[in-house]
Amino acid sequence: MASAVDAASGSAPPTRARLLELRRRLAEARAGHAMLERKREVLQREVWGLLRELGHLEGDVRERFEGAYAALREARLSMGSQGVAWAALAPAARTDCRLEARSVMGVALPLVRLRLEPLPLPYSAFGTDVTMDLARQRWLEVGAVLGTWSETYGSVWRASAELARTQRRVNALENLIVPRYEAAIAVIEAALEEQDRETFLRGKRVKRRQRGKEEDGVP
Repeated sequence: MASAVDAASGSAPPTRARLLELRRRLAEARAGHAMLERKREVLQREVWGLLRELGHLEGDVRERFEGAYAALREARLSMGSQGVAWAALAPAARTDCRLEARSVMGVALPLVRLRLEPLPLPYSAFGTDVTMDLARQRWLEVGAVLGTWSETYGSVWRASAELARTQRRVNALENLIVPRYEAAIAVIEAALEEQDRETFLRGKRVKRRQRGKEEDGVP
């Protein structure tokens, strides 16, 4: 982009070849600007939708965490911290996590496929009670929503970062590249018009002198 600005603002002689080249670059810059505008609009809608979804998810995740910690406190009061620690050593579920991606205007947004399969009896019934079962269930509920939450959060981060980059490029085209090309083209067009006018007037003067010589009989 910097080289394009330098080419437009350079001090090369005003020629028709240079004028045609600058017009071609200006057309490309305008086409790129239109494409980036479209990308910016799509990304804006995507970010707004993701932010709304993330707001709902964060409320749900917060409630589940609060319920899980409350259940864990009840289990510690009932079984003691050591008893809970020993029971928690057993895995509560079999997990399977796969990461994929979807593309939005060339931006790869994450897709998190998280599957939790609760195990039937992760710990011995001896030394545990229903409070441990409830705590286990509450933490499984937390895990069930973390995949969707992390997917949405990661998508917001990536889409927002690309939106900011796209906005900077749009601003550069609007405020720097396109105006420089337009100004350079205007200068060259004015210079070429002046050259054409001088050539026309010079030709008229030559014809006038030639006509005068012919009328005076000067060969």
